[in-house]
Amino acid sequence: MFDKLCLFAHFDRDDLVADYVLHYLQAIRNAGFPIVVISTSKLSAEDVARLKSVAHDVILRENRGHDFASWGLGLERYADQVTGQLLIANDSVYAPIGDFGDALARLTSVEADAYGMIESLEIARHLQSWFLLLEKRVHAHPDFRAVFAQDFSALVKTDIIRNGEIGLSQTLLSHGFRLHALFSGLSRTGRAMHMSSNYSHFLWRELIENEGIPFLKIELLRVNPCRIADLAEWPEIVGRHAPELVPMIQDHLERTVTGQGKSIEAIQRISVTRNDMQSFIRRDYAYASTRRPIAGLGNLLLLNGVRMKRLLMHVVYRSLAPIRHKLGPLRRKFPPQ
Repeated sequence: MFDKLCLFAHFDRDDLVADYVLHYLQAIRNAGFPIVVISTSKLSAEDVARLKSVAHDVILRENRGHDFASWGLGLERYADQVTGQLLIANDSVYAPIGDFGDALARLTSVEADAYGMIESLEIARHLQSWFLLLEKRVHAHPDFRAVFAQDFSALVKTDIIRNGEIGLSQTLLSHGFRLHALFSGLSRTGRAMHMSSNYSHFLWRELIENEGIPFLKIELLRVNPCRIADLAEWPEIVGRHAPELVPMIQDHLERTVTGQGKSIEAIQRISVTRNDMQSFIRRDYAYASTRRPIAGLGNLLLLNGVRMKRLLMHVVYRSLAPIRHKLGPLRRKFPPQ
């Protein structure tokens, strides 16, 4: 039996165990959680042994269904042996960037049933699933187990997010369970932001530096899907809080980005324009943090104006399509001099 347990989902495209993973697992173990690693990679005996140096058990399974299928298998084998808190985590973050124990203490200082580092309102209210801490009354509930019993191998990633990550929080809310996150769009002043977004991307440095959330999403540095402008500053930010983690991150990016023929610099050095979404969200956070609600409202109105302008430009462009089509032959016949 376990007073606490962590189910940790792992995948590596090169079938390796990166140093940052072991670093994160060690922090979890130091926080008092025995760990069960569920990996969908074809790991060597040496890497399995490396994991077992910090984990209670290592389960290898077929690469289907993403992390929710891995957590589901872990629950199937271990959930009934956990008498207290269950931590669900994965290798999609670099961590800890700072004091992991302090973050856990602050997180659980508010009484709740399910905890996460970040709460999102995108699509529907939910805790981001890369870090979930659950009380016994939650992970023992049959409807909680039912979420993980779905056949995730038959779903594409977007459906897994909707049915798994979002569906899990919505299921818990429907049963009256209380959710709490270290960051949910409220600054430390208690002021709410006006804009909901993927905070772990748009506010990555604010979450580390101001909110004390010791995590950095790997997708942010490796793909940068939201085109965040200041990512090249990550070594400085991470180095202030966890200098030992910087070379681990660099090695991992070198293997998974440069090794795939892509440019880290091209991904992380993007210019930002005045009306860029990143600018609006960061101003929104700054105004909430400094208790300037009027400025925050003005920022929101400006964003809505920019969105309306872009929408009108798109409508006009589409409406002029027939004219452009008719003018096409004339342009070819009488090209500009």
